[in-house]
Amino acid sequence: MGKSENVTDHIMQYMKNKINDGSWAVGKKIPSENELCRELGYSRTSIRSAIQRYNVLGVFRSERGKGTFVCSEQVFLPDDLRLDKSKLDQGSMQNYMLWLQARNTIEPEIAYRVAQKATPELVERLRRINNEQHNAVGNPALYNQKDMEFHMTLAEAYGNPIITNIMRQLLGNPNMLTCGNDQFGFLGGIYYHVLITDAIARKDAKDARKLMDEHGHAKKPVESSEQTE
Repeated sequence: MGKSENVTDHIMQYMKNKINDGSWAVGKKIPSENELCRELGYSRTSIRSAIQRYNVLGVFRSERGKGTFVCSEQVFLPDDLRLDKSKLDQGSMQNYMLWLQARNTIEPEIAYRVAQKATPELVERLRRINNEQHNAVGNPALYNQKDMEFHMTLAEAYGNPIITNIMRQLLGNPNMLTCGNDQFGFLGGIYYHVLITDAIARKDAKDARKLMDEHGHAKKPVESSEQTE
């Protein structure tokens, strides 16, 4: 992780603490970017990056000329989303890791190729799926369905029936859902799916591949002692 990512994560942790301790209540406006710059000693670019990430997740809502408002008490940091090995039995964890490794080998390249030739219709469809997935938070069955639909839409857009069939097998494995989404949490998929969709809309193939790679590796299990408090 680069220095800029560390700074952004630090700012996001600060914001998370403010929401969790009640200092920033839902519906209230947070301090301006300039105020946060003075308080934290970071650049406006870094402050804005943290705000934009929480905007993507629906934690904040920024309104031009009015400021940024808190929309949700469900706040996370990227490290909060990683699986805890202690919650998985050894067999399930090993099986999950094999299937995840296969996905991580294939999906970044799918995102890269699809971004190069993405149509407005594809981008519109991905954004619709993202909205439906966000609305499905709290409904695991529907959320998992929309998660699979997002990834299968990309696989189908790749245009190779063999790749499509491989992805359908990978996504259909029970451990990918049970050990993945059920323990990984709801917001992780939404966060990366929105960013990947934006990269595809810009036809930024390299960024789409990078984000898909990050998305996959964020689901890699860690020891419970490494979890963020």
